[in-house]
Amino acid sequence: MQRVNLQVNFSPQYLSYKKKFKKDSLMIKRIDDTIDLFINDNHTPSLKYKKITCKKDKARYSIRIIGTQYRILMTIYDSNYADLKCICSHDEYSRINKNC
Repeated sequence: MQRVNLQVNFSPQYLSYKKKFKKDSLMIKRIDDTIDLFINDNHTPSLKYKKITCKKDKARYSIRIIGTQYRILMTIYDSNYADLKCICSHDEYSRINKNC
């Protein structure tokens, strides 16, 4: 099932992580390609799109940045609005979701 007209908001925290990779043009391209793919079809297996069980944020999801160990954490509202929270390494992802 595809999402139609998905709106994406880039939080300040997400944008600061993207700045971290500003000298790595391949990583920036992978991030942008992953977001484009997510907007067009979030059920593509390479995204590894999944819901995260979290008491503080009941609508928390994550996708994998294709070809990397990084994940993008997000909150999905009304199934047509995604608020991208951060780009996390595997260790950061585990730490953030540990006490969720």
